[in-house]
Amino acid sequence: MKIGELSKRTGVSRDTIRYYVNRGILLPETNRAQYNFTERELHDLQVILRMKQQQFNLKEIQDYISLCRLSNLIEPETIDECLRMMNNKKQELQSQITFLKGAISSIDQEILELTGHVHGKPQRTGVPLSALPLLVCPRCGQQLEVSHADLNTQNIFSGDLTCKCGYCAKIENGIVKTGKLYTGTHDQPDLRRGLYRNMGNTFMTDLEKCYGYISEKLQKIDTQGKVILEANINGYFFLYNYMRKLSSDCLCIIVDKYPEMLEMYKSLIDLLNLNQKILYIADADTDYPLAPGCVDIHVSFFGENEHQFYHKNCFLYDAKRYFSDKAIILGSLLSYPLNSETHKLLRKKYPEGSEVGYNLTALKEQYRKQNYRLTAQKVGSLQELPLKQYAFECHVNGETLEFYHFKAEPIALPKKERPR
Repeated sequence: MKIGELSKRTGVSRDTIRYYVNRGILLPETNRAQYNFTERELHDLQVILRMKQQQFNLKEIQDYISLCRLSNLIEPETIDECLRMMNNKKQELQSQITFLKGAISSIDQEILELTGHVHGKPQRTGVPLSALPLLVCPRCGQQLEVSHADLNTQNIFSGDLTCKCGYCAKIENGIVKTGKLYTGTHDQPDLRRGLYRNMGNTFMTDLEKCYGYISEKLQKIDTQGKVILEANINGYFFLYNYMRKLSSDCLCIIVDKYPEMLEMYKSLIDLLNLNQKILYIADADTDYPLAPGCVDIHVSFFGENEHQFYHKNCFLYDAKRYFSDKAIILGSLLSYPLNSETHKLLRKKYPEGSEVGYNLTALKEQYRKQNYRLTAQKVGSLQELPLKQYAFECHVNGETLEFYHFKAEPIALPKKERPR
């Protein structure tokens, strides 16, 4: 029979049959460069199909067929060899079954744990009472008074924050809301954390390297009693994954222009049941109701990129009054050349923002003017992005987007230049 008939009778493609012939598993007769398949090849192909179903690989199948061709399958030695092959495969499959059952059991346990997280009971958190001394009027600097409060021994869940000068804010669901909302049309809250998905392996690897750098630096710092600030979390949020490692005695201040972003993250963090003091502030400006000089560590996980979309200056310039004299900044940055087409498109998309945002050289100069020395290291770069959403819709394929992590510290002034 020709190859077409053998293929039709067995359901095996012609290419696969040719592959078996080339490997020497099937040995048809040849006539003028054409194969002539007989009932023997039909039988051998049926053996191949059966043994593949039994999970034998092609080498094992070829060894078995060769053994059968050179015997009548009645010789004790031949039968013993065939039995050995079958028993070895059976034991191998039984081991795989045991392994797979273990894997399924492990997956079932993870499903239970994940389901527990989804349906778990969150702790109830609010503005830590220990943070009240830091809540001051951004107009006159007086400590804010709390009234009409729903609270327990550790947290304030709701209430009014007022100052004699007329300033007022509210605590709602444990979040300080100043009433200053973002009213522009150039952004929206990333409530589904879309920037963490579909960005491609290279992008996410560089992102994780930046996270690892900040994590490594923070682990070397004694955070007990420290105040750690992270703002502009609508893009990326470092402390969300790091809070378990912090001292329970430190205070985390989380700020964003979108109250709904803070509400979303607060609900998720509450599910973790951490023994961590966290002050959430919803404010689209940088006139926060915070005491000057209260921040010891500022985490800027691509926060400067986010801030400079909506402000003319860098975050350090706008928020420096909240930093202590020795406050350090641990951060990461996405950078484009200032003369690139992508940078021009970013300025067009975000006209209310900085003219020099998204650029490392410019950020270094801005920090220098604020008496901070920024030391950066390049992590990686890419020229194509799989996701064209948010700011990344401005990316021009072929232009280089660079990833940096950095540390910034105050520059010590000579004694004669130090303010009295």
